[in-house]
Amino acid sequence: MLPLNTPSPSSTWAPYPFLIATIVGPMAVDFGAARGPFGLYGEKGGWNLTHLPTGALIGVAPSIDAAMDAANGIEGIWDWSTFGRPDAVTWDVIVLTLHSYGVTRPTDRPAWKPVLAVAA
Repeated sequence: MLPLNTPSPSSTWAPYPFLIATIVGPMAVDFGAARGPFGLYGEKGGWNLTHLPTGALIGVAPSIDAAMDAANGIEGIWDWSTFGRPDAVTWDVIVLTLHSYGVTRPTDRPAWKPVLAVAA
């Protein structure tokens, strides 16, 4: 499988169109922002934090500032430039860190399924 998106070349949050993985396949986000391997876009009353290489939803923050802070908080925990998913122990640390920034994992949407697995 190939990555869904390339990481943003910007070292600061900047406008950047990208694709997200959904249960019906990839969908475009035209009004998002990105920095490195993370993408952000507002939807359904929150800010979605996305892993750009896979298009996977990492979590939903209550504000854009909380989403940016959470991305900064999890950045050093795992190599986010990879096309894959963290192992279970690393994922637990990531989820705890996300929660400390108010980022939740929605139960009504699939999260962290690479686009080809979702579309299959």
